[in-house]
Amino acid sequence: MSTLTPMASRRLLLIDDDVDLALMLREYLEPDHIALTLAHNSAQGLPLAMQDGFDLILLDLMLPDGNGLDLLRHLRRHCRRPVIMFTAHGGETDRVLGLELGADDYLAKPFSPRELKARIGAVLRRFDAKPEPAPPHLSVGALSLDAASGRARLGGQEVLLTGAEQRILEILMRAPGQVVAREQISLYALGRAADRYDRSIDTHISSLRRKLQLDQAGAAPAIRNLRGRGYVLAGAA
Repeated sequence: MSTLTPMASRRLLLIDDDVDLALMLREYLEPDHIALTLAHNSAQGLPLAMQDGFDLILLDLMLPDGNGLDLLRHLRRHCRRPVIMFTAHGGETDRVLGLELGADDYLAKPFSPRELKARIGAVLRRFDAKPEPAPPHLSVGALSLDAASGRARLGGQEVLLTGAEQRILEILMRAPGQVVAREQISLYALGRAADRYDRSIDTHISSLRRKLQLDQAGAAPAIRNLRGRGYVLAGAA
């Protein structure tokens, strides 16, 4: 059974120098109405990635003419188009940095095409879904978040957030002082259930904590982990 809801054709961009893998993925995804455009280095991929018309970008971090992280960093300065990155098996540092720079999900190579299709479906469903009704402006102490634009401010200063960080902060700010389960956060922020060994949510929350700790007045609320239960946005630290 397909992991993707029947839909009009989707356009994805794959930036990966593994030609055999790229052609295999194109053939595998085609029956699900996914048109895969291929680029095999940064020079080809960056101009394509900046164009409108792609629903999602698949990005390998090891490219022959540069680091995919640099391409991701440049892309995030200009758009919020979803990105799933590929990393070499065991490349934890790159995975963490990629998530902090704004990647929406990652897969460690080698991976199965079936798992990739499931991840694509989860990310696209999250970006397609209409958000639940929420107050246009959320506020907890000195921290505020415009739910419509995703812009956060702390003590009058803007806090630059990735898409995943913004959604995590939003779900925590909707219920300040209450525990939000890790599984619930993962479904809302990443569009998929939390795997026992997947540390993506923990990585995003660690990055959020660092950004909130930049508040010199100490008026920022704190994100606390209740082991086995989830996370809670508490009062000012």
